[in-house]
Amino acid sequence: MSQANNEPFTRWYQEPWAWLIVGILAATFVAGSTWIWYSFKIQDSVVVDDYYKVGKGINIDLTRDRNASELNIAGEMLLDDLTGEIRITLDGDMSEWPQQLKLSLLSPVFKEKDKVVTINRSFSANEQQQVYVGQLDQAISGKTYVQLETLDTLIPEVGYETGWRMNQAILLEPGKTFTLAPGQ
Repeated sequence: MSQANNEPFTRWYQEPWAWLIVGILAATFVAGSTWIWYSFKIQDSVVVDDYYKVGKGINIDLTRDRNASELNIAGEMLLDDLTGEIRITLDGDMSEWPQQLKLSLLSPVFKEKDKVVTINRSFSANEQQQVYVGQLDQAISGKTYVQLETLDTLIPEVGYETGWRMNQAILLEPGKTFTLAPGQ
């Protein structure tokens, strides 16, 4: 047997072009797998809001937001950066104020920076105004979504039947007083 041309015979794994193509494919596979793993590791957190499912549609439950407006609930919040104390003074047309409220301080970017604090009703010299006090473990500053709400439970397929809630975005600065109002 004679070769038609006199080129030496080489196996595929001895060719540099074959290894270049295999290397590109392997690098693409490794990079793609890394990005898929990373995207599952840092998935976006869901924005906190009250949703309930009706049929196949998803509706937002604004009952508690409307209740806060109807009860004319408003107040002021003060964060003490030295002690970490949160003091909220509320007034409104409530006949009976709850003993505890839930305060959520939510970061618009990082879920790890979200803080949820249960604040307790404190003594108030003025019967019209109610004072609630809580404690933070570390100072918070910058743009934050503040959500102050009663400790009611969500009834599946129905929503909330009682309670109230206030939501708003605030640029937090320790030691400064912030106004809280429904529907902002």
